[in-house]
Amino acid sequence: MIEIKLSGRGGQGAVLASQILGSAFFKIGNWVQSFPSFGAERRGAPVSAFLRVDTKEITLRYGVKHPEWLVLFDPGLVKNKMVMDGVRSDTSIIVNSTEPAGKGRFGLEQRLFIVDATSIAEGLNLRTTSFSIVNTAMVGAFAKASGLIDLDSVSAAIGELVPVKKEENIAAAKEAYGKVKEVSL
Repeated sequence: MIEIKLSGRGGQGAVLASQILGSAFFKIGNWVQSFPSFGAERRGAPVSAFLRVDTKEITLRYGVKHPEWLVLFDPGLVKNKMVMDGVRSDTSIIVNSTEPAGKGRFGLEQRLFIVDATSIAEGLNLRTTSFSIVNTAMVGAFAKASGLIDLDSVSAAIGELVPVKKEENIAAAKEAYGKVKEVSL
């Protein structure tokens, strides 16, 4: 079983991103669980969504405690103790960020990937008045970094679940898929 945690700020689309990934994994024959966790429900507050994926039925009924993958929509969340709780040395992390000067910028020792999802979203005019909507770009980056899901399944799920700007959101996933990079020390 693979457990994934997606964390962002309210309004960035972390919950919808977990639903997109869940649908994409389901399309290729996996069992999935996707569920959100909210604190103070307001725009800008930290929000996490969780996903479990397996080739057999999932019967667990508790939260994800130690994810294999952590997807961060905002680089500032690296310093949020609640978001980083449960991250282990073998957790792979994808961060929405420009190229850091090595892993030291985040103080992380885990396998680290970065993608500038904000620039991708901005370039495709995927935003509200307050935020760039980076969810589909981060889903595309996850697909490439993890190698667990193909871009066609992700694109199909985006086409079904995203309520507006479907083509732009699919383009964001494809662009992030091509631009995500693993950061080495």
